[in-house]
Amino acid sequence: MARSGNFGDVVERIFQVTTGILALAFLASGILFLWNGHVTVTAFDMWHLYTVSLNQPFWQAALLKYGSHSMFFPTLLWSIDIAWFRSNQQLLFVIGLALLILSAIVLLVATWQDKTIGTTAKLVATLVVVVANFSMTRASITAIGPFNCICSLVVVGALAAFYALALICGGTRPYWTLMVLVVTSGLIASFSFGSGFAVWPTLLILGWSARLSWRTLGLILAAGIVAVITYGVLPGAAPEITPENAISLGTALRRFCSLLGTPFLYAAAAWSSPALSPAAAQSSNIPFVCGTLGLGLAAGAVMPRLVRRDLGTSKLQFIALALTVFNFVAMGFIVIGRTAHMHASPGEVVAPRYMFWSSLFWAGLFLIFVQNVDSKKWARWPTFSALSALPLLIFPEHYQAAAWGRHVHLIMESAATSLINGVCDTDMVAQMYPTPATVYSLAKQYRQRRLDMFADGLQDWIGVSETNLFGGHYKSVELKGSIAVQSLVRCANGAPAARVTGWAIERETSIPKQLILVNASGKVCGLARPTEIRTNINGQYKLPKFATSGFLGYIRDYNPQTPYFVRSADDKRLSRETLRVTSSVPMAASN
Repeated sequence: MARSGNFGDVVERIFQVTTGILALAFLASGILFLWNGHVTVTAFDMWHLYTVSLNQPFWQAALLKYGSHSMFFPTLLWSIDIAWFRSNQQLLFVIGLALLILSAIVLLVATWQDKTIGTTAKLVATLVVVVANFSMTRASITAIGPFNCICSLVVVGALAAFYALALICGGTRPYWTLMVLVVTSGLIASFSFGSGFAVWPTLLILGWSARLSWRTLGLILAAGIVAVITYGVLPGAAPEITPENAISLGTALRRFCSLLGTPFLYAAAAWSSPALSPAAAQSSNIPFVCGTLGLGLAAGAVMPRLVRRDLGTSKLQFIALALTVFNFVAMGFIVIGRTAHMHASPGEVVAPRYMFWSSLFWAGLFLIFVQNVDSKKWARWPTFSALSALPLLIFPEHYQAAAWGRHVHLIMESAATSLINGVCDTDMVAQMYPTPATVYSLAKQYRQRRLDMFADGLQDWIGVSETNLFGGHYKSVELKGSIAVQSLVRCANGAPAARVTGWAIERETSIPKQLILVNASGKVCGLARPTEIRTNINGQYKLPKFATSGFLGYIRDYNPQTPYFVRSADDKRLSRETLRVTSSVPMAASN
């Protein structure tokens, strides 16, 4: 019997070490992938939000609802960034990442403070928290700094409110300080994004299940009502469902379940060779089936607590239940608030961006399982083993989403290159935001105020003689490559311009940060930046697999009869070597 016990202890210790290593490895890969693939310039809806912030007084921009969302607190962040840090998207990414890490820390603190479960259960719960928070399946939000600030502020605010309420349930004093923290955190969540209003029904459900006093429940209800009234009087449109967009209860339930089950669709699809097409994603039954299962499991976890009002003393159970209910309600808000969009575009229901919320819903459920089965021998090891396999099961999706993030990063850099050059390449810019006119209008203000992609002053090089750059300092760097005219476009002033593409390396081991394009007299006519992964070049010169050896640039006031040359411009010097720009120019310019 002693040998059997010792063997069991050894197996459990090995399992603990393995689970810890998996958690650390997944955490490292998640942060590395995010850092490598995050967007570094203004992108997507932020073009509209920044237009508002730059053209209205601060308080008006902060109070205005956008798409039925109040984003008061995130607007504070990017308004400060605009005023003091030149709209530095890298800074917003770091802040968003810090908030993401903070949300994971709150969950981990609740896990490791729980005295009802053992070390093995805590390690499995840690793995679940890490996978849920740092999976690249959430990259459509987490890889874009402002978006991550918005959504992670909601999560941090909600978790802070839940944790403070858990302390109240445990009899921690002072009561009023904790209640102020509950209400303040709830308001931060509510006025960071529309989903944040799910915090109030969640707090009421938790308070009821934990048998909190009527005074506490009344205060939470009153704070929630005040938040809703405040939201209602803020300027901007509130959610509205027109008769033509009204849906049946069955349709709403199907959409709701599909939103919940979307993570399983993309995780399963990542194991197959062909990429998942929008049509295949929309027609798949996987989201609905898995979402229905999740709905049933959530009901099984929550309803008994509501009826028996026996939430207990487990902090992990409290926070896990809160996480499940909060994201459950948030997904309900999405179904209601996005009805018109889902009606017009049925594929919206399986859009990857909603996995930011649904992944946390499943994390909450899994944490409930961990807490419940730790004391049940028959269910303990099957559950722990299945959950410990999560990183391996979703790694193909994790990796593919990282590649997607890198691709989006490069697309945004390509569009930013056209703006720096003052060229109207609408094909590129339309990938930044569907309305190029909004981008071009705000880009003018960016240029004037030296914000975002204009902060480094690269645009000032254009029109200057190369001898006036870096004091005429040249250095041999063994520049090699090939740059060619790809197509014709137009400058912002209507003058002809050329889009050039190609590749360049220095000393066969490094990639220049930027290239200048000069005419025969040495005048800088444009810039090129690394914006493409060229696997053939990377393989030929033994560069990293995802190295951006491919360049995109532009030549302003382009004349096909004029020879153009390329120099690298790094470390305050120009390369002595030049590359000749080859020409195969189309007959007509495109807009």
